Amino acid sequence: MLVLAFAFLIEFLQLVNILEMFNLQNNHLVKLILGSTFQISDVVAYTLGILTVIIFELKLKNEN
Repeated sequence: MLVLAFAFLIEFLQLVNILEMFNLQNNHLVKLILGSTFQISDVVAYTLGILTVIIFELKLKNEN
């Protein structure tokens, strides 16, 4: 769940234009690491990915 919280944090920082707030919109390395545009589809994909991992972990745990 910590990974999902981190992914959401990065995505919502993109929503508030964190790069522009710190005048980093021209820094290519920071743009590569943090991204530059908010996409709701990314949030959905992160959530579905974590749910998939949780389901697999629970199934493996129940088999043992």
